[in-house]
Amino acid sequence: MKTLVTGAGGYLGRGLIVPFEGRHDLRLMDVVPFESPHEVLVGSVADLETCRKAVAGCDAMVIAHMASRQAGSYDTPVAPFDVNVKGTANLFFAAVEAGIRKVVLISSIGAVGYHQRKGTFLTIDLPPRSGGDQYSLTKICQEVIAREYHDNHGVAVAVLRPAYITDADSCKDKYGKEAHECNWQFIDRRDIGLAARLALELPDLGYEIFYTLGTPMAKERAEMAPIYERLGWKPQHPFVDKLKAT
Repeated sequence: MKTLVTGAGGYLGRGLIVPFEGRHDLRLMDVVPFESPHEVLVGSVADLETCRKAVAGCDAMVIAHMASRQAGSYDTPVAPFDVNVKGTANLFFAAVEAGIRKVVLISSIGAVGYHQRKGTFLTIDLPPRSGGDQYSLTKICQEVIAREYHDNHGVAVAVLRPAYITDADSCKDKYGKEAHECNWQFIDRRDIGLAARLALELPDLGYEIFYTLGTPMAKERAEMAPIYERLGWKPQHPFVDKLKAT
């Protein structure tokens, strides 16, 4: 399977592709140059022609890009909507043109951030409600776009909703911040990649939402049965030596 991964040069992307290696033929896309043994395409998802070039010849796609969280970049809608929302719309549009039938969208529990803030148990049928920030609002928009292309163009879509993305080996996140204790929200970036790969390999994928959380107590806060049972996913990096009860 020839698979395009966007945002592949970033912190999430570099870990996400690991479970794909040796199993999928990868084309990796990012806005800045990076080195990889796989095919690399440098360009912006905000440009439709670049997206058309990126999807050409691919069978599937993993949308994992996001606007950089540099200081002030999420203070206004400009950067997050240009990259997260417009970029996702461009990719789905180009994917349909190219005949791609399977997509994984890396969303976030931010899409149900309001419910999370209220302490609601997170089910897959909760209506999306923003946590009150630009990031979670863009994640809701991404999911709306994904649903549109499933309903009206027949694209099979797996929506993954991770929370706190980090690396279980170092317990450091993308900013280098180290966690000495881990809670239910933690997920290793490689385990997100495993879920994405399993979803793309599912023969009867529809439009399906999967909370993608890597600790044992995640099932007490979110509906984890779909990812465990439907995908056969089990986190390979569950933070067992650094867990706390909350």
